[in-house]
Amino acid sequence: MRLNIAIVDDSPSDSARLESFIRGWFTEDSGRPELGCVRRYGSGEDLLVDFESGSFHVVFMDIIMAGLDGIETAKRLRASDARVLIAFITTSREYAFEAFPVHPFDYIVKPYGKKDADRVLSEAARALCSEEPAVTIRVPHGSREVPASLIVSAVARDHFVEISLDGGESLRARMKFSEAEQVLLEHDGFISCNRGVIVNMSKVSAIEGGAFVMKDGSRYPIRQSSLREITAAFSQHIISGMRSDAGRKLQ
Repeated sequence: MRLNIAIVDDSPSDSARLESFIRGWFTEDSGRPELGCVRRYGSGEDLLVDFESGSFHVVFMDIIMAGLDGIETAKRLRASDARVLIAFITTSREYAFEAFPVHPFDYIVKPYGKKDADRVLSEAARALCSEEPAVTIRVPHGSREVPASLIVSAVARDHFVEISLDGGESLRARMKFSEAEQVLLEHDGFISCNRGVIVNMSKVSAIEGGAFVMKDGSRYPIRQSSLREITAAFSQHIISGMRSDAGRKLQ
């Protein structure tokens, strides 16, 4: 895998220094992923002009910048790319709470050194290069491989299944709902909550009024006969996720 990396910092010297750390990390060990490109931007506005979904795997983002700050820039990145890893460069951890809604991958606190950059790159490579489960979805004129983690929901329509993805994209799957159900439910985190509706519990923000409220604001009613069981399954999913996060932090 070739990794593409962006550096967004209005300090040219800091930006150049970080680029040297990044290039050094990729050349120090032949077992590491290949470097696709490193591009430096002096402002959030410059990055957004150049940014397309999937164009970068990792973005090192200074928080305090003239014009558009790093957190607002990150929010705009998230609107078009839910998977890009954002590592904030900050003078203080006090910005962590403000940055939380954009799901940052990590933080580098100034003044930082090579070890700090190496740590972020090592964790990013591990996350990006790990084999992620994918779902094969039949679409008009062929099929499409979609990472399971990007799927929000699957809903039966008249003659197709509508697959909703992170970022607002929707696929018209040419398959019976029973086929979609068989494919999705073999992956952890997916649950059938009503007739013709499957949701990814990792994309759920809450259960309110007998319905799943998704992080994108959509709602899916839960069949009342199974409300207790489905609520329990969702609670267990949250607990399992918290344990996994805690385990990763202790490693």
